Amino acid sequence: MELYDINRLPLIITPNEALLHWAIQENPALASEVDPEDPSDLSMVFLIPEFDDLDEAEDWLEENFLSILESLLEEWVPDDSNWPDNLAFNHLEKYADYSFGSVVIDTVDASYDE
Repeated sequence: MELYDINRLPLIITPNEALLHWAIQENPALASEVDPEDPSDLSMVFLIPEFDDLDEAEDWLEENFLSILESLLEEWVPDDSNWPDNLAFNHLEKYADYSFGSVVIDTVDASYDE
C-alpha cells in the first residue's frame, strides 16, 4: 500500500454539549442515539487549504466559518428556521469544539474516486 500526502489541513469540528442538548430538544428521538457528554465520535472533518502556521488557519476559519457552521447545524438541527439569526463566528465557538490537524495521509490512490 502506498501512502499519499494531501496538501490540505484537516479541520476537525466536534459538536459540543450545548449543540447536542439543543438538537435533542428539537428532536427528542436523538436522546437515545447520542450522549451529549461524550461527543467524541460525532466529529466532522473538513479539508481546508494548507498553511505555514496555525494562525493562518485560524484566520481562514474566521473568514470562512459560515459554510462550516451551516453544515454542522444542518446535521443536528435541520430546520434552519430554528437557527439563531445572523450567524456569527461566536456561534461556531458556542456550538462546537474545533482543532486543526497538521498532516492528511490518503491510503488509497486516485483511481479509488473514479
